[in-house]
Amino acid sequence: MKKIYYFSHINNEMNDGGQSRNKAFTQAFDAIGAVKINVYSSNNFMRFVYLINCLRIFLLSKNNRIFIHQGTIITLFPLSIIKYRFPFWLAFSILRKAIGSNSVTIEVNDLPYEQSIDLELSVSKVTKLFQDKLYGFRDAKYVFASHRMAEYIRTKSKINCDVVINGSNELTNATVDLASDILASPARKFIYAGGLSKGRQIEELVSSFKGKKSLLVLIGESGQWLKEINLPENIFYLGEFPESQAQAIVSKCDCGIIPYDANRFYYNICYPTKASFYIASGIPFLSTPLLELMDIFEGSGMAYFLPINEWGTFIDDSNEIDFQKSKVSVGTRKHEFYWKRILSHYVEKIYFAN
Repeated sequence: MKKIYYFSHINNEMNDGGQSRNKAFTQAFDAIGAVKINVYSSNNFMRFVYLINCLRIFLLSKNNRIFIHQGTIITLFPLSIIKYRFPFWLAFSILRKAIGSNSVTIEVNDLPYEQSIDLELSVSKVTKLFQDKLYGFRDAKYVFASHRMAEYIRTKSKINCDVVINGSNELTNATVDLASDILASPARKFIYAGGLSKGRQIEELVSSFKGKKSLLVLIGESGQWLKEINLPENIFYLGEFPESQAQAIVSKCDCGIIPYDANRFYYNICYPTKASFYIASGIPFLSTPLLELMDIFEGSGMAYFLPINEWGTFIDDSNEIDFQKSKVSVGTRKHEFYWKRILSHYVEKIYFAN
């Protein structure tokens, strides 16, 4: 019987969208009895041991199925090492050997090169070389985290693409004692759950709510700088929480927030994890007009799309009846955005493939 090897890079100390996706895939592949291999470790010696084990499988495995995340490949072959010609050639020779002898699927959650440009990070030449090479295997299969991301890569390279959007776990009975007075307030509550690093339109988001009667709740990592500034009295940064507690907080609010700059290319082709996170928590979301999200949610009654310079009017004019109607739509369809629902069909397809 053919084996299914599942390679991941789970870091349990991180709670970002990428790790949430990896953990969901891990659970799905565990359910079908795949051989799971986690290559991440904070210990360099253990990472080397994991690398040797992976190389053994890549080089010796035949007629099996291999599923590996793009981030896992980068963990095994760090860009800081493969920026040199020989390690680069060696890494892709090993991948080519595995692809030639097995049915290999590469999962792509982000496009690091395009993402770094839009986030105004340091743009690495080796990142582009890595992507161009990785997305060029005609005999491999690829699964992308958004439809527009897959289409973008398909215009560059004629590869076999599938799409699995980012989902969310179901809402649990987790309780949160922090800021219960804020969450119990009768005022309308908007919430942003996610990375709060400067440069992610957080400043514009705060400005949109300044002086409003509605409350803005901010939760997520990298938000310490918000404690060092004088936030308006209707805006609250609560801190970072485990996923189940964050979801409990979100469920007590009226509307989620996705403030990404719609003029930036990458934001329009990605599917933000927080979209499914809000829906699975039982609330609609307000987003800038991002193309991938509009393709999926426009007209669904579960989302509102407006340029951020029009959010002030929306915040003032929105009412409880509108949100209750949206919450009914969300309640009807939220199961479609659970990880279990999204991944069950995809993983079964891999399991029963010839």
